Amino acid sequence: MIVEDEVELAEIERDFLLAEQYDVLLCHDGNTAFGLFQQYQPDILLLDIMLPGTDGIEILRRVRTESTAIVIITSAKESEFDRILGLGLGADDYMTKPFSIKEMVARVKAQLRRSFYFNEKLSNTEHVIGFQNIKIDLKSRQIMNGEAEIFLTVKEYDILVFLLQHPNQVFTREQMFEHIWGTWEVGDLNTITVHIQKIREKLNDAESIVTVRGVGYRFNGAML
Repeated sequence: MIVEDEVELAEIERDFLLAEQYDVLLCHDGNTAFGLFQQYQPDILLLDIMLPGTDGIEILRRVRTESTAIVIITSAKESEFDRILGLGLGADDYMTKPFSIKEMVARVKAQLRRSFYFNEKLSNTEHVIGFQNIKIDLKSRQIMNGEAEIFLTVKEYDILVFLLQHPNQVFTREQMFEHIWGTWEVGDLNTITVHIQKIREKLNDAESIVTVRGVGYRFNGAML
């Protein structure tokens, strides 16, 4: 699903994605975007921030209350603050306009490929993992802290599970980005930092995922 008020740009994005055999839904204003999202439940959402009516940030907030669909923000806002805000609210990627349409298609493919990879991997691993009071059902992607459910975004979940499945191993941000997203570029590395911060906040646990200064991160908890 593409939510973009620049009609010509939205149609170009749609045509390139149609050429790759994706089904594409277009929306040009913020007021109807969330209703269409609920109705059609797309696998991935390309979301502009500056929209007529409801802005993209509010749409992102609403989406994340009920869905783990992949969200890629496309915005003319290029400041670090805007990127961190979008990623912190649960976006999986952030592209600054103007961008290459071919790169956009490549990022869509990479996001969907990673999602497919994690789903396929379940057949070769235990279905429930965890640590302390946290239990993660890898089939349903449900995370429980005792009786309370914890809601992570797609990429927050993927990062957490990746670290849990490699306990006590240190990974650089480059390694983590390449594994989770399938690619990396210098401007994207802060994405890892933001997601780690959000995971710690949502788990209410600042100690199990350890920052190894000057290197990266590792999971330091005791697995169940």
